[in-house]
Amino acid sequence: MDLLTHSTIVSPLTRIRQERLLPGKGEVLAKIGQVMSPVQVVARTPMKLNFQVVPVCKLMRISPEDLAKYLLINKGDVVEKGTPLVRKRGVGRKEFVSPVDGTLYDVVHGRLVFQQVSGFVALRALARSRVVNRIADRGVILEINGSRIQAIWDSGKEGFGTIHVAADTAVTPFSHQQLEGDISNRILITGKINQADILEQANHAQISGLITGSITADLLPAARSVNYPIFVTDGIGDQGMTEPIFQLLQQSEARDIALFCSPPDMPGRRPEIIIPLEAVPGETLPQVGQPLAPGQTVRILRPPFNNQVGVVVHLHNRTRMTPVGARAYGADVQLPDGHVIFVPVANLDAIV
Repeated sequence: MDLLTHSTIVSPLTRIRQERLLPGKGEVLAKIGQVMSPVQVVARTPMKLNFQVVPVCKLMRISPEDLAKYLLINKGDVVEKGTPLVRKRGVGRKEFVSPVDGTLYDVVHGRLVFQQVSGFVALRALARSRVVNRIADRGVILEINGSRIQAIWDSGKEGFGTIHVAADTAVTPFSHQQLEGDISNRILITGKINQADILEQANHAQISGLITGSITADLLPAARSVNYPIFVTDGIGDQGMTEPIFQLLQQSEARDIALFCSPPDMPGRRPEIIIPLEAVPGETLPQVGQPLAPGQTVRILRPPFNNQVGVVVHLHNRTRMTPVGARAYGADVQLPDGHVIFVPVANLDAIV
């Protein structure tokens, strides 16, 4: 029988199709066939986040019931600061102008509610790439040749920069020593994060991003609060980074790298780390979701061999007893030291 398991793409060179989509409708700026640099904007949309309430009836001494007689604008109208909003005749104040730029969102009990436009959401390419398709009012699909690593978690921010491997090993904790030297605008590679203060210190060092194998659960709020993106390749905990991922990043020292978040409206899509490289003819997308097979490189997801990488040497067509007393389908996996162990398929992650 076919044994299916989780899979993680760790590909040194492949052809990648990367969607860049706005959170809502907007303007697509890039054209099909256009070659993009990391900083170029492919699409943008107005960012409407703040609401301003103006108590115009109180200020103009008008009853809420009479406001409609003096109001010069309608719901949905866009106004600039200084635009007349209310005009009346009689004793006292005759005119009231807008104190803000924005759109009249609503009129509630004599108050004008403005939705303020605070700039644009600008969606950048993040990597050297070519536009191969446009998605109307939402974004583009980019084609990138390069290394591709699927991550486990991201802090909700994206970025690009130059790779700097700050850690000596795949399990070296992020430390103050790794922030020494000229690291501004670099994306640092470290084994694991288990201290909160180092994240804030990295903020002051003006790094462009941080890639780590693992981070402890208590530090997730701090990771989301810093200015730079943080990507986790292996998991929440203290296990460090899988050796094949660490080696690929080591080999890419000083290359450009891009960090693409998992889209919030696309459950199941994982964060991706992409290192643009020159194209190689014949390279295709890796096959994910394929059945396990002998010779497959796998990562073990549970103790006591958590995060170790091995090779499948035999698949079991019948269930076997595990050390915890449960029966499960699984595979014999050979570890780097030559030791062969049985691992349930649910505890395996195929590296493709």
